[in-house]
Amino acid sequence: RRFVFLLSATLGFFAVGGTISIAGGSVGVGNRAAASVVTSSADGCDTYDDLRLQLQWVTQAQFAGYFAARDQGFYQERCLNVAFQDTFFGTNPIDTLVGVENGRVLADVAVASAPKALAARLDGTPVLNVAQIFQESGNIQVSFKSSGIETVTDLVGTRVGTWGDGNDLELLAGLRRHGLDPATDVELVTQSFDVGPLLSGEIDSMQSTTGNEYAQLLSTVHPDTGQRIQPSDLNVIYWADEEVDMLADGLWVDERRFMEPGFADKVQRFVTASLEGWLFCREDAEACLNSVMEAGPLLGHSHQSWQLIETLKLIWPSESGIGIAPESSWLRSGLILASDPDVDLGFGERSPSMDAITGAWTDDFVKAAHAELYPSWIDLTGHRSHYTHGELNLTGD
Repeated sequence: RRFVFLLSATLGFFAVGGTISIAGGSVGVGNRAAASVVTSSADGCDTYDDLRLQLQWVTQAQFAGYFAARDQGFYQERCLNVAFQDTFFGTNPIDTLVGVENGRVLADVAVASAPKALAARLDGTPVLNVAQIFQESGNIQVSFKSSGIETVTDLVGTRVGTWGDGNDLELLAGLRRHGLDPATDVELVTQSFDVGPLLSGEIDSMQSTTGNEYAQLLSTVHPDTGQRIQPSDLNVIYWADEEVDMLADGLWVDERRFMEPGFADKVQRFVTASLEGWLFCREDAEACLNSVMEAGPLLGHSHQSWQLIETLKLIWPSESGIGIAPESSWLRSGLILASDPDVDLGFGERSPSMDAITGAWTDDFVKAAHAELYPSWIDLTGHRSHYTHGELNLTGD
């Protein structure tokens, strides 16, 4: 295989603003430089390496950058053949990442949130973050205004929807931050990743993300009024405002596999191509959305358009460039996790060493990717990106 990495460069970041339209909304972008650079695969590939990417959930715009990287040829340029694997309710992408079946690993890279991955790492599973894509968490708690739930303390005595399975650590931390005991002060009800339980009245509030369930609600008829649900019909608790938000989607690998010849090289190429896919989505969201739709999501075009914009808002701005999160965000995520008495970290009565947390990620792959992508992509930080939504259709079609 003919392949050359650009491992070092002097990086300078600056933004050039622009605007594109997507489903009636707009996305502010940093323009790609007019001048091109020699790509790392200019001479083509003798062979292609297979790589299995385990998504954190089913196919949707949350993973748009990876679909775009495939459709725009960024993986192919780097001699990769990437296969996408969905994750379904009740399963954990980290379990798949480290799983083996008939002597064959089940995934090479997984998209996973920091809570799940750090919990696994602190419990002895040797996973390593090689690129932190999302800079923020989009997790929220949503209720109808008629419930009277405006603050965290208003959740006392109510039926609180939770995804469980390690997806609810922000919710639990938010309750404890306000002196509430999740076991006694609220009734935790396991919910699926849809809005049915809230609409039917089975729960008083639901766990949600800004890009998925919240958009589903706004694409639905209010059960009491028969009119389409509006933002004014809803109360939203933002866990970021409560300072218990944890890092969301990142790229994780089983670090034991770095002992395999060529694995680090394959991961490097994948990280670089994936970051380029997300940069492409920021610049050409309409083409990026087309890649999502061609991948066959369960929900329709207007929903995916909304979710893509919400996803881009979680990625940018990125102070150190896409793929690098501040150490403070990592430490906050780790400390919230370590302080959760309901998570078995395997340490008994001892507190986990912060070394286990600070060793959970590396920026080396992303920095090498930045060196290759810049200056072909001149804005890696996205400081001048801005976003507006188009109209959500009923049912999200």
